[in-house]
Amino acid sequence: MTESPLVDGADDSTGTGTTGSPAADPRGWALPRAVSVGDLGPLAEPISEHNGQAVAVRPLTDHPGWLAKLYRPDQHPEDAQRLDLLISAPDTLPPVESALLYTGTCWPAARIEEPGNPAVGCVIPMAPEEYRSELRRGAFSERRFVEIDWLAKSDASIRGVGLPSPGAAGRLDACRELALLATILEELGLVYSDWSFSNAFWNPDQHSVYLIDVDGCRPAKMPDIHQPNWADPLTPPGTDADEYTDRYRLGLLVAKCMTGLRDAHTFHTVAASPWPNQPAVSEVLLDMLLATDRERRPSAAQLNQALNSGPYLRTTPRPTRTKLPPLPARPRPLPAPRPPAAAQQPAKKADSTPPKPSETGMQVGWVLVVVIAAILLIVIAANH
Repeated sequence: MTESPLVDGADDSTGTGTTGSPAADPRGWALPRAVSVGDLGPLAEPISEHNGQAVAVRPLTDHPGWLAKLYRPDQHPEDAQRLDLLISAPDTLPPVESALLYTGTCWPAARIEEPGNPAVGCVIPMAPEEYRSELRRGAFSERRFVEIDWLAKSDASIRGVGLPSPGAAGRLDACRELALLATILEELGLVYSDWSFSNAFWNPDQHSVYLIDVDGCRPAKMPDIHQPNWADPLTPPGTDADEYTDRYRLGLLVAKCMTGLRDAHTFHTVAASPWPNQPAVSEVLLDMLLATDRERRPSAAQLNQALNSGPYLRTTPRPTRTKLPPLPARPRPLPAPRPPAAAQQPAKKADSTPPKPSETGMQVGWVLVVVIAAILLIVIAANH
């Protein structure tokens, strides 16, 4: 298990983390890292309500581009310290990685507190407008955020809603960003657990991704909330999600986005090694998804290296794998419709249908037999 670098030095709730004094937020957040609701000024009407752990997400009228994410009142007491650790996390990273957290995720900027409740919610940035596109459905169109769900579909399906086809190169670029963000979270010792279609946006023009709901990250482990079609087979129900759960879900998301498939065909396509310029990707993904020992799943850093044409250097012996899941049964072709009974035996036309050659021959033969028989009868009669 990766030791979280955020734990050391987190001895207060000021949001300073290990750095002593908070650095200025490059995104332009001007208030302290711990604020009250009153400090934020008026809150606009919610843009989202009762979604996950949040009762509402409301824009800050006095701070354009920022949102107040307000939590349910039943949050854990340690959530205040956890939020402070997250807010200060970019200060502990090299500048390039810190910048990626700020530009590639809705990383929290401040904790919202009230008397008696130190974790009312947090301040997060709005997702950039560049992640919205016009989606066309028949005669209608709607401008909305494009979820990464679309990368788990064929290029033809993507073109069908008016988006440009990503092609293999576009899919690869997006998956590289996913893996790099996951690598940073893993280095920080944070568990995200929410790797799935709905928790990342995709820019089809720049092939970039934007991770949301990262304020729910926790050090080392967190409750494993069931996600249909994303359940880790080696994380039993009722146990916590950890970095190995993250590795499985990250691998599943990347596999689906790389192949444009979302069923058992995903695994078989990965196994066929369709990426000649990234020869290690298939091996890494198959170990992430099919290893029988969850602790031998490759790390996000190993996947990131493979996606960037690097080798797969296993730190442990090659894990044993489960079998590829069976492919869905092909549907049986429907039998051809049978014609109505009247059409099966059409009435013969008396004069228009010429007799078949075989029938003509039989008729001539019978005529000859009758003629010969008549001649014999005449001869017999004459002799008597």
